[in-house]
Amino acid sequence: MKVFINNREYNAESNETIIELCDKVGIHIPRFCYHKHLSVVASCRMCLVDIEGVNHAQPACSTPLRENMKVFTHSNKTKIAQKNSMEFLLINHPLDCPICDQGGECELQDVSLEHGDDHSTYMQLKRVVVDKDISPLISTDMTRCIHCSRCVRFGEEISNVKEFGLLNRGEDMKIDVVIEGQVTSELSGNMIDLCPVGALNNKPYRYKARTWDLKQHAAISPHDCLGSNIYYHTYNNKILRAVPMENQQINQTWLSDRDRFGYEGIYSKDRAIKPMINQDGKLIECENQIFLDKLNDMVTSAIKSYGAENIGCLISPQSTSEELYLFQKLFKSLGIINIDHRTNERDFAYQDDYPIMPSLGININEIIEFQNIFLIGVNIKSEFPILSIHLNNAVKNNTKVFSINFDALDEDFSVFYKKIVNNENVLSLLNNYIEEISVRKNEKNLVIIGPTVSQLPNQSDVLSTINKFGESINARIGFLTDFCNNTSAWLLGNLPHRDICGKKSKIIGKNAYEMVSEQLSAYILFNLEPEHDFWDSNIVERALKESKCNIIFTSYVTPLIEKYADIIIPISTFAECDGSYINIDGTFQSFSKIVEPKEDISSGWSILNKLLKYNTLDSYDIKNLRSEIKGLIKDVDIQNFKINFKNIKNKNQLDGNTFIVTRRNTYKTDSIVRRAESLNMTMQSKDNNIYISNKIADQFKNNSYMDFENNNIRYKTNEFTVKTDLPDNTIIFSTNSLNGKYTGPKSQNINIKNE
Repeated sequence: MKVFINNREYNAESNETIIELCDKVGIHIPRFCYHKHLSVVASCRMCLVDIEGVNHAQPACSTPLRENMKVFTHSNKTKIAQKNSMEFLLINHPLDCPICDQGGECELQDVSLEHGDDHSTYMQLKRVVVDKDISPLISTDMTRCIHCSRCVRFGEEISNVKEFGLLNRGEDMKIDVVIEGQVTSELSGNMIDLCPVGALNNKPYRYKARTWDLKQHAAISPHDCLGSNIYYHTYNNKILRAVPMENQQINQTWLSDRDRFGYEGIYSKDRAIKPMINQDGKLIECENQIFLDKLNDMVTSAIKSYGAENIGCLISPQSTSEELYLFQKLFKSLGIINIDHRTNERDFAYQDDYPIMPSLGININEIIEFQNIFLIGVNIKSEFPILSIHLNNAVKNNTKVFSINFDALDEDFSVFYKKIVNNENVLSLLNNYIEEISVRKNEKNLVIIGPTVSQLPNQSDVLSTINKFGESINARIGFLTDFCNNTSAWLLGNLPHRDICGKKSKIIGKNAYEMVSEQLSAYILFNLEPEHDFWDSNIVERALKESKCNIIFTSYVTPLIEKYADIIIPISTFAECDGSYINIDGTFQSFSKIVEPKEDISSGWSILNKLLKYNTLDSYDIKNLRSEIKGLIKDVDIQNFKINFKNIKNKNQLDGNTFIVTRRNTYKTDSIVRRAESLNMTMQSKDNNIYISNKIADQFKNNSYMDFENNNIRYKTNEFTVKTDLPDNTIIFSTNSLNGKYTGPKSQNINIKNE
């Protein structure tokens, strides 16, 4: 339809509002309450515009366009209406701009300058609102609040966690937490971005720099497999905050708190900052050139002394694609066949029939198109908060979500059908699922397999059953992985049985679990922490203790690394190097260095590159390295990849009568996040409960403690909670359970002692 704005003709869509069209064509209209991803409330009245034939100015955010409508955004009537609205909004706003962290990017300041007046007719004393400590991530100055309600609507419509509300009316109106205590949403930081006036501020960043002093760097978040787009703001070569970079295909305009505040872990006190070599049981710092010579000698000597077949190479899928590619290329070129990235797994019987890479199988923003979505072994709210926004939108679009999980957790969207299972009854459940829920084959169905499934001791059996289930309802099957770059790790051949793009290896090496459980002579660990990044840390510690040589590339020096490393190679974090990730929907995303690392820290790929050169192999710069990677994978349709299993059979026997599942703590998932100080002060991070089923509780009628043994380590505790909705014989551990002393398997069948 044809409309006129400022006497210029435009074509508008039906039901399009004035502000939507103006934003589209680049005509600025001031606003506070309006946001394109939130509902329209028209409460601030700042977007009032003059419409021909209408006596009073109308809010542009809520006024739909009609044929031949004439709108004037700069008329005298418009200016007077906006000036009056601005004056009204400033009645109670404090004059604290010189100390406000929002200064320099404050919408209230900007709009007041352009549309306000130099005096006010309102001379009353300004009101004061008492602030509350709502979160270690968000500081409050609620006296500044203009009641735009963006934060309230975000909780109601986007995060689906209703933590803020509008209380009272008129002069007494205020925005406050609905329930006393901390804000707990994993998306809470987005309210900082939404707040136009500095009422909600970034607490870790507060008073550290002024906006105009910051440099902005585009990057990709490394904390989950979605690959959220992000801006890091730096000052004096240090990251001070992170804000979302809009990408409607992935994270829209949002960030999870893990992505927003995780950067704090880069500056942890246990950073590896100097190359160190073990001499007579003590780690001694050494110069870079000496260290590189020593490192190369150590690798080649280990191969000569112990044989390449007795060396295990393990790398984290949190590494960049460049590091993953050079890691396998270097060590495979040296004859080492034991290379793997699947350190959180126990059962590998599936691997021969696994596709060339894990994939969601669809673009992230296509989730809304499915009629039925089955979530198996994944806690979306905690592990993938950005995806919960997409699922919430899908539910609003009449998508039915079915949750089959191993833990009793709530989601931030409505779940149509929920079932809590253990690793045995999940099989029978899926086999009988169709009859129970009556899903039609002609409907558009999606099955999403989460990271918890990969930790099961009978993963292969579960995958096989899921595949049969998916076929029976004609569903697409996709994965969500535990780290940001699992797709690259598979695709680039960091496996004992495959080379690049799924090509079968001539000689099959040992998988990750075999490497640490079947004692090898030497280990090379890249970007891995023995305490946290393995299926069973007890077994890893024993392997490192008994090995003759441990070569460790790391950003952090953990107690076990310090105790057992023969050489420590400090490597940069993602923020201190150029790199790239392939996210779970197959999007290849590259990023540039954000800050310079300390003098003796180098990027992992550059050290691997030097080792290649030492051994007269290829040498690269970042540009031709990335070009070579893209060339190798160009024939794989990674953005439209379909998951299809063949004949997976489980080879593992489940011993014991009790099933343990370790809950993946949102803020303990990777080496950087688990060191982020602010995140570790949140309620989610402090969860240390142990949850047990009724049947297990019945075993302790005569005892006040739970008692079990794993790998010759005995655990006793009386700090547990009985949950009635857990399946029989199930225990849920969090990462912090037993005050962090539980170091056993991520999931396992065990025998409970009852003495």
